[in-house]
Amino acid sequence: MIRRARALKRRSYLASPPGARKLHRHPVGLSILVFAALVLVSGGLLYIGLRKSPERLAVTPNDNFIVILHADGAERTLPTDAETVGELLQRLDIRLQRGDTVEPAANATIATDNFLVNVYRSVPVAINDDGRERVVHTAAVTPRSIVAASGTTLYGEDEARIELVGEVMSGGLGRQVVIERSKPILLTLYGQALQTRTRALTVQDLLREKSITLKPDDTVKPAADTPVTADMQISVVRNGVQVITVTEDIAAPVKTVVDASLSFGSQAVRQEGSPGKKVQTYEINVQGGEEVSRRLLQSVVTVQPVERIVAKGNTVNIPADKQSVMAAAGISPGDYAYVDYIFSRESRWNAAAVSPNGYYGLGQTSLARLSAACPNWQSDPVCQTRLFTSYATGRYGSWEGAYNFWLSRHWW
Repeated sequence: MIRRARALKRRSYLASPPGARKLHRHPVGLSILVFAALVLVSGGLLYIGLRKSPERLAVTPNDNFIVILHADGAERTLPTDAETVGELLQRLDIRLQRGDTVEPAANATIATDNFLVNVYRSVPVAINDDGRERVVHTAAVTPRSIVAASGTTLYGEDEARIELVGEVMSGGLGRQVVIERSKPILLTLYGQALQTRTRALTVQDLLREKSITLKPDDTVKPAADTPVTADMQISVVRNGVQVITVTEDIAAPVKTVVDASLSFGSQAVRQEGSPGKKVQTYEINVQGGEEVSRRLLQSVVTVQPVERIVAKGNTVNIPADKQSVMAAAGISPGDYAYVDYIFSRESRWNAAAVSPNGYYGLGQTSLARLSAACPNWQSDPVCQTRLFTSYATGRYGSWEGAYNFWLSRHWW
């Protein structure tokens, strides 16, 4: 029996390819062959699993998010369970001095992986205010925000611009903000006195700046070519006309800039805005003591609004496991950022998440709906993603629509 077994083993060995027989004689070679076989088998199984059973893909829920921090000339990538940017900086003992800026703001929520946080240190900036100079330490970037950091009042009609200068304080090329001030004047429209400001050089320039169009029966005093001086009185009159004025607020316009230094979904205010005012002057027709009609004579902006500048992040950096789940669920790559934003905030990408309010899963819905669509919902993020895709497209038209609704309501 032993001899027969040895003979079978011998025939098996001789039937092997020459390379394999050589490996039999070398233990190291045999180990390599076994290892290679295991790699091939495991790789094949993974490929089959991804092709045939994408619903088995999973993401591991974690209380930590990965933050990419840029501060003091260095980049750090670290996990954290800090809820906000301010809490993160406090834990890392990164202190903001007067004039320093952090983007997003300290109260911004950390709710996605690879979340970008930038700390900008203040630098000296000279301010030339109509010949009066001062220096402020700030990290602000727009002329108006730099002036605001110095505590100086800047009117909407004032102009501020940044210029490079040879040195600021201790030396080196720096920035200077030059302010050109507007002049206060008293503008009287058809008997109605309006306080306003202007940088116009002449009365004619003022009328053009304020969009005041003289009608054939109108007269302006002083003459149109008169130079404008501070506290000057300028009048537009029309004989025999009864007028009323209505003052309206002008909302501060918002300018949005896209910034790759911020994560998708986060934002930072680069310049605070302020509202303006405009005065509508109407000619009224009175019959029997009652107004029967009115006609707009002039619409004048008396206080120029200042735009609010908001930087919005567009950097998308989603971990591979989450991308795999979205790909398996048929999500378009263009929608990855929207899905990641909502799932990160609703459940921190925990397929088995249960909220105190009784909602379940990645996007938080009722248990009845989730279990009916995905029987193994706790371990089936792909099925859940398909379910929430149907919800997003059915209710909001797209994942982008769901994202925009979430931004305004903080739920969906």
